Formats: sequence, structure tokens, C-alpha cells
Amino acid sequence: MKQTMLNGIKMNSITHFFARRLALTLLATITAMTSWAQKLSGDGSVTTPYLIKNANDWTIFTDMINGGEGSSAYYSLEDNIQLGSEQQPLTTIVGTDNNPFCGVFLGNDHTLSLYISRTTKYAAPFGVTDGAVIKDLNVDGTITTTNKFAAGFIAYANNKKNKTTSLTNCRSSVHIICDGIETVLSTKPYDCTHGGLVGQNEAGTLIFTNCVFDGWIKEFATEKKANKCTGFVAWVNNTVNYTNCIMAGYIDVKPNDATLNNSMANFHRLASSAKANFKGYNYSIIDYTYPGLPQQGEIASTTIPDNTIARRYTINEQNYFISSAEITENKVTFLGSTLVEGTDYLRTIVNPDEKWFTVVGLNNYSGFYTNAPEPVFQMNVDTWNADTKTGWYAISSPIDGQVFAGVEHLTPATFKHNIYRYNEEKRLWEEYRNEANIYTSFENGRGYLYRTDYNGGNVNYYGTLNSGDVKIDLSYTKKNDKLSGFNLIGNPYGHNIYKSVAIPNEKLIEGYSVLTQEGTWEFKTDFEAIPEGSAVLVQTSELLSKGDYTITMIDTEDAPVSKASNDEIWFTVKNNEYSDVAHIEFKDGESFNKMPHFNGEAPMLYLRHDGNDMASANISDDIESISLCFETKAMSRYTLNFNANGSFDYLHLIDRMTGADVDMLIDNEYTFASTVNDKAERFIVKFSYSAEKEAVDNVFAWQNGNDVIVDGAGELQVFDVTGRMVMSTMVNGMETINTTSLQSGVYVFRMLANEVKTQKIVIK
Repeated sequence: MKQTMLNGIKMNSITHFFARRLALTLLATITAMTSWAQKLSGDGSVTTPYLIKNANDWTIFTDMINGGEGSSAYYSLEDNIQLGSEQQPLTTIVGTDNNPFCGVFLGNDHTLSLYISRTTKYAAPFGVTDGAVIKDLNVDGTITTTNKFAAGFIAYANNKKNKTTSLTNCRSSVHIICDGIETVLSTKPYDCTHGGLVGQNEAGTLIFTNCVFDGWIKEFATEKKANKCTGFVAWVNNTVNYTNCIMAGYIDVKPNDATLNNSMANFHRLASSAKANFKGYNYSIIDYTYPGLPQQGEIASTTIPDNTIARRYTINEQNYFISSAEITENKVTFLGSTLVEGTDYLRTIVNPDEKWFTVVGLNNYSGFYTNAPEPVFQMNVDTWNADTKTGWYAISSPIDGQVFAGVEHLTPATFKHNIYRYNEEKRLWEEYRNEANIYTSFENGRGYLYRTDYNGGNVNYYGTLNSGDVKIDLSYTKKNDKLSGFNLIGNPYGHNIYKSVAIPNEKLIEGYSVLTQEGTWEFKTDFEAIPEGSAVLVQTSELLSKGDYTITMIDTEDAPVSKASNDEIWFTVKNNEYSDVAHIEFKDGESFNKMPHFNGEAPMLYLRHDGNDMASANISDDIESISLCFETKAMSRYTLNFNANGSFDYLHLIDRMTGADVDMLIDNEYTFASTVNDKAERFIVKFSYSAEKEAVDNVFAWQNGNDVIVDGAGELQVFDVTGRMVMSTMVNGMETINTTSLQSGVYVFRMLANEVKTQKIVIK
């Protein structure tokens, strides 16, 4: 057989054929690899890195690494790049198990905007790395996957031979969706191992310096099964180091529990032999640490820390602040370097005494100089939600002469806001921002309605808090009938006050209404505190005021001594969106009228008494029924709850529409459907009293929470409604009888002594 020589080795013709094929294949591969590199500017050296300018260059870069070329070279991102779209998602990533990325990638503070969708593992811009370096890179966009190891930067940091992969000045704002996650190992069902920056650190060391995750990882399914997701790296087999890192992201997968206590974690999940080291400042916005496990990073403050510049992060409409620079004697230093005003940062002066500024080039960084005054009062507010129409507040100022513009974040030009005051004479809510601009400041002791799009959390008041008496003029306009005498007054002090003490009731009807965030008026008794900075709806009394409606508020935190033990009934109606209350008290005195809700979509519950609509009706003992009215603006299902306190012998709710008869001494709620066409006078409440049938000295038992207090000497017998004795005990004097063993219902208590006494008690 003919033979030939190849590099001094004898080969037969068959061997020669395969050798030639191999040589041609190698030549084609080398040619292709050379053509990839030739399409990128640069030579891959530290001084002349390969340049990636657009999505096409990224594709070339991907083909180079996955084809085995340039894995250890230097690369420089020259512009922001969009990779993939919802219609054509990116499916190929940089670096594979056989050809990992081992080089240096310089992001130059540019952003990769991703849309990645994979059903196989490694859903990240960099699939597998081995000793890689990534610097100054931002990543945002969406990643969807049904497999393991999704991340904002690196899916799998392999780090063979104990190498180190590092990320410096990197920010991940990606949204990782893990719905439909598949089980790879039966012993680890629905294991994601997704991280905000890195999926898994298989070996060696992983280093994060000045890195941030402020995206989210979510499973949208109602029953969450996806698990093992963290803010930075989902699993560490060896060592991970953090310096000045921030976990500002949101994770919503299977919650931590006793069987899987690290399904979610702030920064990482560790193998038993792995180590995590924190240096500098490392913060978490939300704490996902399972109780008993080591804390991962300091939890961020919800207020700007003193003497600092702080970066603001907003998660679920709550603001968090993380210190990043220090302020000393009007000097601002950032990471040890002194900043120059006018060059490195600018100031925005809100008030003459205020030194509020923002640092140029560090978006959302802001703070106070040390010589700025501290706010004397802060009011925490939620952002107005136009969809649910929630976010209403009734506010006041604890500072005399306070102008709206002088309250920080109350009326900022960059946010929408509304401020209303109530004109009792005109029955009109007057808006501060209307064309007339009829008022521009808080009247001392006056209340205002408020809503805002500001999402910073706190509204700050500066100045000197009120002290001493505060006078305010109220009004009563008789022609306004049901709306006569309503006035919105504000707590003018920097502490809680009580109506009937700090706000004397001489010219006011007892009780008041507070504004809920849903824009509804909820009745309260005078024994509930009015917080500082808030306002309440009161009603002036035509009978007592005699035309003079000036009231004097007193600077005191004293509460009413005690509440009279009148019989009373509270009604609460609610559905998924709104609630409202009505109140009956059996005593003399004027009743508190019902003010229509500021939110016209909310249902109303009130009592019709003496021809008026009452939020709280004071009625005499000889009345045996009253109309409970209900109005709704939408068809819905509602639940009506009852809470009765007193010696009621009979207490029933009659639904005039359905004919239902509810014994309120046994059942504490009633569910019904209502439409906008229903008549308001739908319910009747009927009642009578044991006191009418028994002498006062014949009462020997009183309910106190879960217990009943009895006073007597002899055998106490307790019977249920069927006549069966359920308890028997000897008492001698005043004793407490524990009734926790009894079910809810009506029971007959009988005291066998020289004189037999019988009394009904409702156990709740």
C-alpha cells in the first residue's frame, strides 16, 4: 500500500485522507476566528481592547467567545446597546461550559438593555465565566426562563483552579421572571438559583465592589413554587466578598419557612463550608433574612441620615436612604474625596435657612448641610393612587403662620398635589390650587384635605411649635340643614390632643369624624386621641353656642377621665375597597350628623333619627327601633358587623329587602348584596333591655372581655339556650368566672342563695 510522510511520520493513504480533512477543518476554523476578530475594532490588548459599539458587535463578541477565540482578551463597551426584544428575544449568551469567558469587560458606565428568554440553563448576558473581570457596567431589561441560573450579569461563575471573578461598579436593574420553573433535580423541586447579579459561584472567589441590584425577581403565579433567589448571588460554594454594595431589589418567590429558610436572601445563599465577607457599607432595603440566620448587610433607613448625602431608593412606594457621602462644616466628601460646590454638586435652596442640595453626576443623591435646621415635625404620607383613589389626608400645621411653600415636599412644583379647606357657609370644598388662589397658608387650628404624588415619604415642617391657647372661629349656618355646623379643625400642637379636654365641647356636639385614606369620614368618640399634624371634622351646636362660635384650644395632652357607661351599638359595613361606620348611644344630647364622603364612590352607612341622617345617634331608652340606612355607588357584596355593649335583652337587625332577621346578640355579622337602586332605609334595628324587667339590685353579673364578673354568695349555675346546665360553681363575694370554655351565644346565669337571681349574659 502506498505510504506518504507527514511531519516525519509514515502514513498510509487512508490516514493521509483523514489528516487532510482535519487540516482543512482547522484551517477553516482559524480563518473564521480571524474573521471574527477582524470585524471588531482593536486587538484585544489592555491598551487597545476590542470595541463593542452595537448589537451586531455583541453578536460577533458572542460568537468569538463561544467559538473558543478571545476568551482572555479585553473588551470595551462603547455605547448603550439593546439586546433582544419581546418579539425576538436573545437566546444565545456569552460563554459556555466548554468555552467560558475569562477576559476583562469594560462597560464605561454604559447599559445593556436585555430581553432574554431561555428554556435551558444560564439566562444571563454572560453565561459561564472563569476568572472574568467586569467593570462599570449597567444592565436592565427582562429575563424569562424556565430553567436554573438566571442573573443580571453572570449565570455561572465557574472559577476553575481557585480563580477569582470580580464585578466592580456594576448595577443590575433587570426583571427576572421565573414563572413555570422546571424541576431539574427531584430532590430540589422548583430550584431557580437566580441572583440579581450572579446565579452561582461554583468555585474560587467572587468579588463585588460598589455594586447595586435594584431590579426584581418574581413568580407571578398565585401559589408560588419558585425558590432559592437572592439579591446578588444565589449560591456560593467557596468565597464571596462585598465592599460598598446595595441590595435595593425586590424578591417575590416562595417565602422562607422552616423547611426552606433561605428561599430568599438579601445577598446570597452559602454552602456549609463557604464564607461571605462584608467591608465598607453594605445595605439591604428589605430584609429577607430568616429568623436565626446571620444578618446580610445593614438595613437602610427610611429617613435621610444626619450629616450625610444619601441615595434614595423607592420600593413599593416606600423611600429608603443609604448614606454615601459625609458633610462636615459645609464640606462634602464622597468616598474620601472632597467635592467642590459648582463643579461636583449644586444646591437648591428651598427656604432661606435650609441647605438642601443634589450632587451632580450621582442621580438621586441629596441631603442637608449640617447647619440646616432639623424639621420640628414630620408627616409621613403615601402617594395618591389614582386607580384605587386612596391617599387622602386631613392635615394641619403645628406652627403659627405656616405658609404652604415653607413646608418641605408639601407643594413641590415637580409633583401634583391638592389642598382643600371646607367652607361651612357655602357647603363647599375650596381648593388652594384653583385660579382664585384664595389662601396660601395654614390658618392656626384649621384643618385641610390633602393628597400628593410626592413619593418621598415625609413632609417636613420647620419653625417654632405652637404653645399656649389657640383660638379659631367656626360657623353654623342653619339653612344648610343636615350639613349645618360642620367644620374641619386641626390639631395646632406638636403632640396628641383630645376633644372635650384640649378642645372643649361647650359649643360642639360630642364626637368627631376622621378622614380615611379612602376619602371616607369615620366617626370617633372623644376618648380617641387626635394625632399631631392631623385634622378632624367637628359639628358646632346650635343649641349651646348662641351665635358665638369662637372656640379656644388648650395646650394639653390630658385625656378625658372616663367614659360614661351608656349602652351603645357600633355598626361597620365593608367590602374589598371601602368601609364605613355608624354608632348608637343610649343617652341624652345632640346627635352627630353624617357628612357625605369626600370620595363620592364610597358607600355610606348612617342612622335616620328625628328626620336627620346621623353618623352617631343619641337616643333615649324608650325608643325601641331605628332605621339603619345604607347607600352604595356600585353593585357589590358587603358585610355588616355589629358590636353591642350594654344590658340588651333583645337586639335584632331586620333586612327589609330580603326579610332576614338577625339576632345581633348571637351573630356579630350579616352579609348582603346591594346595588345603586336599593332604597337607603334598608335596615331596621330593634332593641329592648333587661333593665326594664329587673331591678337594679337584681343584677349580679357583668361581662368583662372573655370573663364574667359575678357578685354574690351561693351556687352559680349556667345554662345554655336548650336549658342544659354547662357550668356550676360556688362563689362567695365578687369573683371572676372564666368563660373561654363556652361557645358564643346567650346563656342564663342563676345564683342560688337566700334569694334566687336569674340573668341572661351574651358570651362572644
